[in-house]
Amino acid sequence: MLVPLANWHNPAKRRLEAIRAAHERNPAALLELLEAYLVLKGRKRATLSLRTLENYRLAVRDYLAWAWSDTQSLEILKATADDLDRYIADLQLHGGHLENSENQCLKPGSVATYLAGVRAFYRALEWAGVAQLPQVHSPRDPTPPEERRPALPQSLYHKLLQHLSGTEPPNCRDRLAVRLMAEAGLRISEVVNLWVDDLSLSERLLLVRAGKGGKKRSIPLSRALVQEIQGWLRLRLAYAAPGEKALLVNLGGRKANGRAMTDRSLRKILNRHYRDLGFPERYYGAHMLRHTAGTRFYKKSRDLHVTARLLGHTNVNTSAIYAKMDLEELFEVVDQLED
Repeated sequence: MLVPLANWHNPAKRRLEAIRAAHERNPAALLELLEAYLVLKGRKRATLSLRTLENYRLAVRDYLAWAWSDTQSLEILKATADDLDRYIADLQLHGGHLENSENQCLKPGSVATYLAGVRAFYRALEWAGVAQLPQVHSPRDPTPPEERRPALPQSLYHKLLQHLSGTEPPNCRDRLAVRLMAEAGLRISEVVNLWVDDLSLSERLLLVRAGKGGKKRSIPLSRALVQEIQGWLRLRLAYAAPGEKALLVNLGGRKANGRAMTDRSLRKILNRHYRDLGFPERYYGAHMLRHTAGTRFYKKSRDLHVTARLLGHTNVNTSAIYAKMDLEELFEVVDQLED
């Protein structure tokens, strides 16, 4: 996490540096301001996840590329709600504006992520005393959440576990990662940040030290998952770098061999497995596995409070989506019509 630079500590210097950065069109300096604001004044402060920080950086870089493009020259310190509405419309119609963007129109969820970063940027400019946050709203997604973020059907989940069966170290590691998300309900960030010391296998408990919002929670583990972890721990001894605390480690590559995995590398590995199995694209991604866990928790318990507790949701209403996600239950109803 960034240690804020001295120029951003002092209100007078902060204002001058922000004006200079905007006038000179210096994205690096403006990103420094954003990060200093998030660490010192943001809602989560120093507990802000690196993934969120990366998303905010990407959003601000994209916004500045749009604002300072060949077709316009927007004074970002004087931007209005209408200007941000134009930016949103451009994202919807043409996609991102950075060189490596795919130039495809963005879905409402992606637009909302970009807009969250831009809002944080203007809060940082407000903190510097050089601009105001324009009041603008994200476009509403008409697709219900349970359709946007489906759970993996049990038949495909069993197919995935079968694909990862065997004693090869990569398969053992990847299978454990999958089961931690689909059976214990962990987020991918929580999986890659797990330490060996976070496990208390004699109690069948796992500690998430820093979940979403910096929250801790203890998760009960099934006996089968405890056995899976024990098997991986024996293999891990031969591959983990000296002093490495992470439960899941890289098994190849000169730079990261034996070191902790990143969520990016794990996402790539998971998507490769999905491609190898020919899964429909709606079932790609890592968070889909957490939705799978939520659906299973609710189906077994029929209790949203239990589901919320296992997933680490503060508000039980957040867990209500899992009551609508079970496609298999819908198939059972449809199939009964044929009887």
